[in-house]
Amino acid sequence: MRRLRKILFFIILSAWTLTSCEKDTGTETVNVPIGFSNNVTTATRAGDINNDNLTSIGVFASLTHGNFDATVSTPNFMYNQLVEKKNGTWQYTPLKYWPNNDSDKISFFAYAPHNTTGVTPSNAIQKGYPSFTYTTPTAEADQVDLLAATPIINQNGGSVDFKMQHALTKVVFNVKSNDDITGKVITAFSITGAKSGTLAFHVPANDDDKGFGWTYPSTVTAETFTATTKSLSVPDKSTPEEAMLCTYFLLPTNIGNTFNITYTYIGIKGTQTVTLTNQPLPSLDKWLSGAFVSYTIGIDKKVVTATTESHPTWGNGGQGSVDGTIN
Repeated sequence: MRRLRKILFFIILSAWTLTSCEKDTGTETVNVPIGFSNNVTTATRAGDINNDNLTSIGVFASLTHGNFDATVSTPNFMYNQLVEKKNGTWQYTPLKYWPNNDSDKISFFAYAPHNTTGVTPSNAIQKGYPSFTYTTPTAEADQVDLLAATPIINQNGGSVDFKMQHALTKVVFNVKSNDDITGKVITAFSITGAKSGTLAFHVPANDDDKGFGWTYPSTVTAETFTATTKSLSVPDKSTPEEAMLCTYFLLPTNIGNTFNITYTYIGIKGTQTVTLTNQPLPSLDKWLSGAFVSYTIGIDKKVVTATTESHPTWGNGGQGSVDGTIN
């Protein structure tokens, strides 16, 4: 199975200093701060983070006398440092400087948006790689496109370029009619999945390694995530277009993921209501960190079917559909 590709997000931590926190101009010594700028690849779907709507990042950094050592290093240089865009430039306070000793190193870790709802950073004195626990908001409208960066280890000057990637699974649900009955309306929709997980950074083992990964409790707590839409008309079978129902950003795990749906239609006895609960989803193995998976729910009078498609990048539709049926 081909591994899904991701749109990469780049946050450039440009260090205007070269090798030290002091620059000798020949007449005076000037302290030069570490500065930030950004270059974010634009995405296309609502809810995705792009160059226009990314306004903050959180940075952890460890200053070490020698190379980073996970047995003793802590985020003693920056701890969940807010770096935010103001008037088109990235700013933070207090300013930080490169060390003036060549044997001293700084290692950087980052995520975005800064202090987003559900993120709980690891302790400031925790030894080793930074991490954070993420608890997914239950309402679709409150969920965000969470990003994490590949760590940049053992720097002492030059520029530090953060390569930030999607950390969650983006799951989109569309609906269509599978029979000739018109006037179907979805009145409620929700999905059940993992409530929380922990993202920990690490040194990438190879070029395909993002430099971070998710872990979950031995017993995963399930949560129900509700869609914003309370009344959505299902396109008639004669209409080729599907209707988008909801977009979720969920933890990348396939443990216990099901959906619940309630819809109405006009029958011979008037308005009929159908509620289906704990319906399984196909292709849960596609729920990977940074993956974009879309489902189409086909609705008959009292039966629903689901098909899914995996998208290689978040910027286009991609290929490689995988079908599954739910009765």
